[in-house]
Amino acid sequence: MKILFIFITVLIIFSAVMLSYVPYSTAQSSNTKEAITGQIDNNSRLRELMNELQNTVTTLRKERQAYYSRKQVKNEDVQELRMQIQSLKETHEGLVSEAEDIEKEMETLGGEEERIKTSISGYKDKEDELSNSIISYVGLLREQVNDGIPFRLEDRTAKLDAISNGIDTTKPMDIAEACNQLWSLCKEELRLAVTSEIYRDNICLADGREPHAEFVRVGKVILAFMTDDGKDWGVWLKQDDNGSEGATTGWVKDPSSVPSHTIEKSIKILMRQHPPEIINFPISFSKVKIKQGFK
Repeated sequence: MKILFIFITVLIIFSAVMLSYVPYSTAQSSNTKEAITGQIDNNSRLRELMNELQNTVTTLRKERQAYYSRKQVKNEDVQELRMQIQSLKETHEGLVSEAEDIEKEMETLGGEEERIKTSISGYKDKEDELSNSIISYVGLLREQVNDGIPFRLEDRTAKLDAISNGIDTTKPMDIAEACNQLWSLCKEELRLAVTSEIYRDNICLADGREPHAEFVRVGKVILAFMTDDGKDWGVWLKQDDNGSEGATTGWVKDPSSVPSHTIEKSIKILMRQHPPEIINFPISFSKVKIKQGFK
């Protein structure tokens, strides 16, 4: 651009010189008219050159202005790119720092995972031990229920089955839930052991009849009944092992040991129709035929 401006300046100076210069030899050898005509031609040519030069200068100025405009736009683009590069650099540094933090956290989590696995393994061992204990306690309760009086046997046995089956299945019951159910069942069995009650149910007799009867329960060791007509009664007893058939259990109707009025009085006491008093009930017989007259 500098060279171009120098060239234009020189051309302007040259044109000015040519406008003011009249050749001496021409003025001496030609007449005045020819000199004036030549001068006019030179002036016309110079004016054309000046106009062309002016147009060239105007064009160059426009191009220079456009050049600086483009340069400014490019400078702005370059500045924006620099800002983007700086932002990307800062983002990259942040990502690198975050990656380092994540790596450290993963190492920490790896150690925590090992500790959790160890804890889970220990918990699993304790859970297995607790499950075995629950199954053992369920077995003891089942043995007590089966050896005791036939009071709500299906319901009590079903609760025991629910606990034992829930632990043994492929989708086991939660161990805490099993403990809660076992504890509830133990409390219920304890309540049965220290309470007495009277209730109505059917009794299966040897002749096939199933009359209604009043049942007397005392704890978990005494269960007796009497039909509404008072003709049939009995007490649930366990026979000792010295019998010929070994130890057996069943309903016993023995007037000598458990007279009907004893059961009747027990019913009245529990129904608050008779003042409380001590009543003797046998718990086991050694010389009585079990299931005498009953199914």
